[in-house]
Amino acid sequence: MRFGLCSSALGALALAAATPVVAQSQAPSIQFRVPAGPLNAALPLFAAQSGEQILYSTDLVAGRQSPGVSGALGTDQALTALLQGTGLRARRSSPNTLVVFDPGARAETSDDATQLAEIVVTGSLIRGVGDGPSPVITVTRDDIDRQGHGTVAQALAALPQSFGGTGNDAAMSNGGDRTGTNSFYASGVNLRGLGSDATLVLVNGRRMAGTGNKGDFADVSTIPTSAVARIDVLLDGASALYGADAVGGVVNIILRDDYEGAETRVRYGATSDGASDEVQIAQTFGRRWTSGSILGTYEFNDRSRLLASERDRASDADLRRFGGSDRRRIFSNPGNIVVFDAAAGGYVPTYAIPRGQNGVGLRPTDFVAGQGNLYNHREGLNVIPEQTRHSAYLVLNQDLGDRVSVNADVRYGLRDFEAVSQGFPTTFTVTSANPFFVSPTGASSHIIAYNFGQDLGNPRIKGRAESLGASVGAKIDLVGSWRLDTYAAYAREHGENDSSNQLNSTFLREALGAIADNPATPYSAPRDGYFNPFADGSNSSPAALAFIGSGWSRGVGETTISSINALADGSLFTLPAGEVKLAVGAAFRRETFERQDTSFTSGVAPSVGAPVAFDREVASAFAELRIPLFGAENRRAGFERLELSIAGRFEEYSDAGQPTSPKVGILWQPYSELVLRANYGESFRAPALRELHETADQSPSFLPRGSQQVLTEILYGGNPDLEPEQARSWTLGGDYRPDAVPGLRLGLNLFRIEFDNQIGQPAFTAITTALTNPALADFVRIIDPINNAQDREDMQALLDLPTTALADLFPAEAYGAIVDARFVNTSSVLLEGIDANLGYAFDLGDHAFELDANLTYMDRFDTQATPTAPVQSGINGPNLPVDLRGRASASWSRLDWGASAALNYVDGYPDVTGRPIGSWTTADVQVRYAPTHGPLEGTTLTLNVQNLLNTDPPFYDAPEGVAYDAANTNVLGRFVSIQLTRSW
Repeated sequence: MRFGLCSSALGALALAAATPVVAQSQAPSIQFRVPAGPLNAALPLFAAQSGEQILYSTDLVAGRQSPGVSGALGTDQALTALLQGTGLRARRSSPNTLVVFDPGARAETSDDATQLAEIVVTGSLIRGVGDGPSPVITVTRDDIDRQGHGTVAQALAALPQSFGGTGNDAAMSNGGDRTGTNSFYASGVNLRGLGSDATLVLVNGRRMAGTGNKGDFADVSTIPTSAVARIDVLLDGASALYGADAVGGVVNIILRDDYEGAETRVRYGATSDGASDEVQIAQTFGRRWTSGSILGTYEFNDRSRLLASERDRASDADLRRFGGSDRRRIFSNPGNIVVFDAAAGGYVPTYAIPRGQNGVGLRPTDFVAGQGNLYNHREGLNVIPEQTRHSAYLVLNQDLGDRVSVNADVRYGLRDFEAVSQGFPTTFTVTSANPFFVSPTGASSHIIAYNFGQDLGNPRIKGRAESLGASVGAKIDLVGSWRLDTYAAYAREHGENDSSNQLNSTFLREALGAIADNPATPYSAPRDGYFNPFADGSNSSPAALAFIGSGWSRGVGETTISSINALADGSLFTLPAGEVKLAVGAAFRRETFERQDTSFTSGVAPSVGAPVAFDREVASAFAELRIPLFGAENRRAGFERLELSIAGRFEEYSDAGQPTSPKVGILWQPYSELVLRANYGESFRAPALRELHETADQSPSFLPRGSQQVLTEILYGGNPDLEPEQARSWTLGGDYRPDAVPGLRLGLNLFRIEFDNQIGQPAFTAITTALTNPALADFVRIIDPINNAQDREDMQALLDLPTTALADLFPAEAYGAIVDARFVNTSSVLLEGIDANLGYAFDLGDHAFELDANLTYMDRFDTQATPTAPVQSGINGPNLPVDLRGRASASWSRLDWGASAALNYVDGYPDVTGRPIGSWTTADVQVRYAPTHGPLEGTTLTLNVQNLLNTDPPFYDAPEGVAYDAANTNVLGRFVSIQLTRSW
């Protein structure tokens, strides 16, 4: 017989100890809002709101109608009301489990119910565990809808514990992503700002393959929102349970696997000024039968681009209108005649090419001495790139007799993206061989700082990301309470990134006349026209522009994870407080990373990079023991409940050693209203494949040093000598539900995480301050190739390497610094803080109200790049996590109607100069209509407004030329959406 199971805190089933629901009326009150309708739809919603496990036969509830339940009630009392008129009753089989049964067939139901399947909650490998010592935040499907989020990525980004500075397409487009590895414009999860690679993301407990340049973080953008049942966010290290890379926490996205009927979801949203919009359409079908079920979901999502020109804080790099700096650059159109100033460490303009002329007939006296043109490099950019997504999910469950059940699922996502990058800035030498050449000083050549945005337009970036996940598994009941859960899983992420309309530096030199015409190319400067670098705007022949703008680049990456897993769990023996339970398991997985980069930005033929292909194998053995010391049978004053949890995992990496991760936790309930928890764990994250093996390369960039932009050669590449990251984490917290104030709950969690040997690129993640930050001195070499022969020789040696990009774009004498941005083990990170939450549900007549607040405060985030570097704070700075983030909401409901309002808060902090960046508070509202009777029964219509007051983010004088911190805020503005969901 097939049974349904619904829970957000799942407990064991022990019918021998079952007691009637009516005997449990002293439980704390919870605010329930379950509308009238089909019982098979009401019970899952009730389970999510109650936080308890509800077990029932799907055949038993099929076709029955529930009157619903609303108000602040005890769980058992509310379930009795929910079952009113259905002919069914419920029994409590354990502290966290309720069983629905037919009183007329009690004996049969009891026999069957003892065979009910149980699953494991996030944070434990043992069935029958309703809670544990680790803090877990659960985001239900209803939460996602009520907060107005259209995607899983949006829902996770809204958590105060989440940091948007990495794995965020909007941050990447506006200078907020310090890593620069999100080449496929994915959406990752970065808990507490420890890095997207420090948060393990699971789907139904299965690993996802990695994405990005390093293949080291999970992309949640292609997971269909309509298929989500709930999302569990584990807020401490969980390497002992899930693997060594679960350092900063675990996000387990649990998808629906059991549904009867069909569900249609349509959502449309847009900014209030119409600058960007989003469309989402989803369809779900499900079917149950006596021994199994099948569910399928398809979802389409299309988001248009948001142009920088539509947002004042992102459109113009001259930030003086906000009281900031002029961040425009001397690489401009019209250009500037420049010279290299060793004292300034970069190029400085000596003459500005005059404006308002076409570069023909220019006279030496027309040049403007001692001045420089400035270019708005934000011109033509997008704040948010365009994305179109297709997602599908299919799951099958089938019982094979009474002791074996099998399941299989497949998830597929396809995401196309299109973005725009900055017009290409560079310097080049123009000589008298160019027919447009004019010198204000009588020289035969000049270096011109120039931007090709007016000539070629902005480079276009197009690509796609393809995601696949599949698993097949079986659950086999063994002797007694023991069960074997085994599965094989496969995951793949494939990404492509194509950039067109780029400059080819070799072709530019030919079009300038700096080198002779190449007969191997279809272009001839004397025949097709020379490139004119002296015009205001573009005044070159179409043939010349097409020739020099024919550059392109292409990157293709793919990661896979193949795994086999087996877990057995059950009871060992019984103590006075209850059963001692054990879970033991083993797993084997193989990871691969492949990448191929090809470019045509110099030379007369494309440069095909060496294919990169790495792989590793990981074998692991793990166990978890749960020991009850005090419980219902032997409780005493101060010890209503006391449980000890011990876990450990041993892993063997084929390329990174043999880490062991222990964890120990305590759950203590001194009296009925208060639950306390504490745990300690150790984590070891092995270096990502690319961090170890990436081929070395180098490329030029302009970095600020004082008021100058210094041409800098940046070194990239892997480090085969990297050691695993090591982390130790502590959490201490509790939950309080006072009987004197029904419906009130308070939660508090203190956390401390210590990292040693954290893997990173210190110079790259702080690249805009690399030349001025004393903590990065070990990674920076200031050079003077003009006056120092050794510096010139070393710089030329770098330019001569075959792995150097744009090697002939600048001469060796033009460089002022070399920055080592390769992967290293940094010295240490220390993170301390507090998570707090509050909820209060109450009724006034037939009006139901609920108040909620969730915040996180980080007191310390100390980082040390090297053992000799000074300790610096990793919070409260631009593109860094903020010490305080929070969200508070209030909701109301009455009959078919509901409404809610929320405030989101991001604390203020100083920029690198000490100038304050203000706090940011935005307001969201929602109105919801869900009729429980009549022809619209089963329909939910919601109107959401995010950032109701259209509040701009606080001003930040960003070196990137935007007036806000894209890692912590955004300029999307007021966003209005309407969503229609219909169950059929």
